[in-house]
Amino acid sequence: MPKKIHLYFVLAFGAAILPGCVVRQAFFVSPFNGNNLEYHPIPKAGDSVRTAIYSSLTYSNGSANDFGTDYLWSLHLSIHAAHQYDYVQFHYGLGLTLGDYTLGTWRVDSGYTFSSTIPTAAQLDSYSGEYSFGGIGFQGGINGVALFRRGEWRYLGLETSVTHEFGNYLAVRKEMPDSIATLIIRSPTFATIGVTSEILGYDRNSEFGFKWALGWALGRQYSNTGVVDNKSGDQLRYMYVNLTLHYSYQRFTTYFQYNGATKASLIFLGINYRLWAGNRRKSGEPPPYWSPPGR
Repeated sequence: MPKKIHLYFVLAFGAAILPGCVVRQAFFVSPFNGNNLEYHPIPKAGDSVRTAIYSSLTYSNGSANDFGTDYLWSLHLSIHAAHQYDYVQFHYGLGLTLGDYTLGTWRVDSGYTFSSTIPTAAQLDSYSGEYSFGGIGFQGGINGVALFRRGEWRYLGLETSVTHEFGNYLAVRKEMPDSIATLIIRSPTFATIGVTSEILGYDRNSEFGFKWALGWALGRQYSNTGVVDNKSGDQLRYMYVNLTLHYSYQRFTTYFQYNGATKASLIFLGINYRLWAGNRRKSGEPPPYWSPPGR
């Protein structure tokens, strides 16, 4: 057996039976990684309401860092305006987030040859504990709409967000020396851009749907980290995937959302309330999917 093939075989066998030999990495980045995009209701196409203003309250909970070492939760309060013009819809708004980020503990090297510890575990553990964080942010999006009977497909959308972080967790990241972690990002600004698609059905009073989103964190620190991921073996870049189920009845919308991001995984539980509706369709003006009887 050629030496190169033999080496690959030994490495593959070792990875299979000795998972502890995976090199641990430590990442300390914005707590808004995977934790910054909520669901925003929009008046449906063909509705009499063309413009609406919503308030929302959302609870998020999840893990972050390598192998979910850290834990975080937060409350999100926001207000946004949404507009629909039959085949185009868009929204924009501001939000406030307050939460808690717990830095977990790292297993100190026991001296064994095959170990999943990180050499700086003792130094990292000196920072373990709970730290408050918060943020003020903007979120917005636009999408195209295709209509079908008793429903619509928001077939392609673009969403973006910018959040300015504050709090103790930001302060502790600024204190950490670079030498003890794989990656430390100290910037208080976290921004994303993504593409979305959503399908929903409705009757006179209620609406239900599913939304999917794929996006990327903006900025060189997140897009060009210079780090090779210990799990995939690829260049580390911060991305996210969001999956959302939502249900609306009259003025209320509730939703469940799963956010899977690079080195983070969270769930969102939220409720939106429509505060105001205006710019209604003119009397006698048919919705875009309407056709006279007999056609």
